Amino acid sequence: MTTSIPRSRRVVLRSAAASIALPWLESGRLLGVEPSDAVAKRFAFLFFGDGIHPPEWWSRSNGNQLELGPAFSSLLPLQHKVNFLHGLHHPEDVVGGHAKGAAGILTGVRPQGGRDVQAAISMDQLLATRLGDATVLPSLVLACERPVSGFHESSYSMLYASHVSWSSPVSPVPAEMHPALAFDSLFENQSNRTHISVLDLVSDQLRHVAGKVSHTDRSRIDEYATSVREVEQRLARMRQQDRDEQQVTTGNWQRPPAGVPSRLDEHVRLMLDIVALAFQADRTRIATLLLTNNLSGQVYPFLGLKVDHHNYSHNWDGQEFAKITRFWVEQYASLLQKLDSMQEGDGTVLDNSCIMLANEQWTAHSAPKIPLLMAGGLHGSIKTGRSLDYEHAKERRMSSLLLAVMDRMGVSLPEFGNSSTELPEL
Repeated sequence: MTTSIPRSRRVVLRSAAASIALPWLESGRLLGVEPSDAVAKRFAFLFFGDGIHPPEWWSRSNGNQLELGPAFSSLLPLQHKVNFLHGLHHPEDVVGGHAKGAAGILTGVRPQGGRDVQAAISMDQLLATRLGDATVLPSLVLACERPVSGFHESSYSMLYASHVSWSSPVSPVPAEMHPALAFDSLFENQSNRTHISVLDLVSDQLRHVAGKVSHTDRSRIDEYATSVREVEQRLARMRQQDRDEQQVTTGNWQRPPAGVPSRLDEHVRLMLDIVALAFQADRTRIATLLLTNNLSGQVYPFLGLKVDHHNYSHNWDGQEFAKITRFWVEQYASLLQKLDSMQEGDGTVLDNSCIMLANEQWTAHSAPKIPLLMAGGLHGSIKTGRSLDYEHAKERRMSSLLLAVMDRMGVSLPEFGNSSTELPEL
């Protein structure tokens, strides 16, 4: 039996323990799903803090003449779907220093110092408020580093350093760090039988749908099911690894609580795959992923590095920090590649999305401009494959970019952050 959620125009398979929405299908009408003229536009924001390695972070020209610095080598296959934005600016008091940059990056508003927390609602949550009724989840807020409590020596709450998504000026959105729980939220998985695939819980419906759709749609369903199973298998391997490690260290075995992978790179890839699945199945159209906090304690032994992210950021022109910068761009590229492999209408999920990667600072303690990449054309509303330099432009406010993207998503506001003007030439 199949049912549909009219708001998302997707086929949804349900059991007592799970719900799974299928990706876009050209045969939807055969299944009782009416086509919609509205295109599902999506926004995702990936954040990493403490600056970048400037010598490798450059691009120039456009189109076939586009040239990229070494930091962007992983983006070469998709450079025609990426915009490399340089010189955009938030006021120094919004993102400058380590303590408040994460909270200011999607708000354009200076967080308040002292004991009383006062930031602003972030762009992603504004979109979720206006557009979230179209999907099961209004937004997906994830993180790969635990939030930090207390206060920075500059008197700012460390909440500001640990959250990019804010539902109100005093309330950061709690970010899910556990891949298994994030996965369960997508499919409304209420089963405690973690060894059973969510696909097995709706297997009869899945076979029924596959028997009624076109050959192309059957292949699309197979690819989607493979993606879901791959994530489940990696989660299972992660749980088994945690059990094995506990047995070695304690001499006995007890099932650990839902945890996170011990390796950062595996944690990140799982979270990125969950974002991709959420967009492909139209479970949400808004996602944020905090990759590192400000003052980050993330470690990178798989890159041959021995100390933490924040320590390396103070040697921002060194090769160690160059490796970290390239690593985060590579993770961004992997998400873009996955979204671009997902057919949707006449294009791909990436073509109908805007996927940003940003850092609040240029180098440690210095925020004259914001390192920013933006991929996807939002269904043709944004031209891609360009290097855009706003450093000496009359209008270079980051808030102007956020205003423009929201407008193309269908949410028009008179002002946002410190701007009432959309960014030109976008």
